[in-house]
Amino acid sequence: MRVLVIGGTGKIGRHLVHGLRAAGVEATAASRHPEADGIALGMADAHAVEAAAKGFDAAYLTTPLGPDEGEIGTAAVAALRRAGVGKIVYLAIHNLEAMREIPHFETKIPVKQAVLSEASGVVLQPNFFFQNDLMALPAILDAGIYPLPIGTAGVWSIDVADIARAAVNALTGDGWNGRAVPLCGPQKLTGPMIAQNWSSATGRAVIYPGDDVAPFVAAMRAQIPGFTDWMANDFTLMMQITQRDGCPATEEDRAATEAIVGQKLIRHSEFAANALKENRS
Repeated sequence: MRVLVIGGTGKIGRHLVHGLRAAGVEATAASRHPEADGIALGMADAHAVEAAAKGFDAAYLTTPLGPDEGEIGTAAVAALRRAGVGKIVYLAIHNLEAMREIPHFETKIPVKQAVLSEASGVVLQPNFFFQNDLMALPAILDAGIYPLPIGTAGVWSIDVADIARAAVNALTGDGWNGRAVPLCGPQKLTGPMIAQNWSSATGRAVIYPGDDVAPFVAAMRAQIPGFTDWMANDFTLMMQITQRDGCPATEEDRAATEAIVGQKLIRHSEFAANALKENRS
């Protein structure tokens, strides 16, 4: 089996390529800035996507954040199918339709629909990522604050390693064909709870300073190359809506996650402890 991992050098893609290869699958990463054994690919060029995908049995698809994400994503799905790719596994977001006020949720909906228009398609819908915390690590370690303004309504964040395990199983098995599968962590988390986990991991006080979104967006603008006004509005709405509603998960969502991951889910406290060890090594 040959699998093309589009976005294969990102947070999830690296784990996914490793997991597929460990399972005996021939996996090739495609990205704008590939490693030596990867493929250079710009998602906006559907002809390039089609050419790159020829000869692959399945593809894992992520789409680039932006106002044209829906158009780029649906064109990529069509290109993959023209190339003869038999299965597409698409990474979307949990509660996609319920939280479609957030622009980068809305833009993923047509891509999800395109993937599920064929019976072999699978859409993975993860909640927030634990690894979002890593961009805040300097603030956590140096200032003793957890600055991501997720509020207190609660999110069900998940580790990218568990998302990658779900993707491996979706790509190599047929049990999830034709489904949108929620991916959530094992517990509800709030800003103060996450700060407490980091306090436990670091052995020093880490506080949640409150729900002001503006400093977070300003920090993202400083950290992310090419950060646009569209992204600033998107991130602002995402945090405001998350503070209002959370990003909830049901018992059925958690059961579906455990089934596709196939093992005990990583807890945020475990992630924080491991991230701190890696930062110190």
